Amino acid sequence: MFSPVPDSRLFWKASSSVGTFAFGVVVGTFAGLYHKVLFPWGLTVALVLVTLAVTGVRTLFLERYAIVWASVGIVGALIMLAGVDGNGSVLIIADTAGLVLLGGTTLLVVVAIAWPRFPPRTTRYDR
Repeated sequence: MFSPVPDSRLFWKASSSVGTFAFGVVVGTFAGLYHKVLFPWGLTVALVLVTLAVTGVRTLFLERYAIVWASVGIVGALIMLAGVDGNGSVLIIADTAGLVLLGGTTLLVVVAIAWPRFPPRTTRYDR
């Protein structure tokens, strides 16, 4: 039966999916733009940023749809920045820093998606 009132769970899922995707695009763009700044330190900061982002999203949401959308946003932004635009320029080139950024980010998001949800500990220690 059709209900004129929308389901709030569906609205929450849709809005949080759009929000985490947009958050992933922002994180991926910052990581792609600043990974070459002061070579080893910029790459380290970019990977730490990605780690904190996927850890935060994984911690805040119980279901995995949010981390999947954030990961699609992060990796999608990096792939777009690694591609050639109409003028022939590339922002993430195929050097050591670029390949470590792409490989490390991919590894981090796969681990974040696959990380299991552990049940909460009981308050009693004598069991």
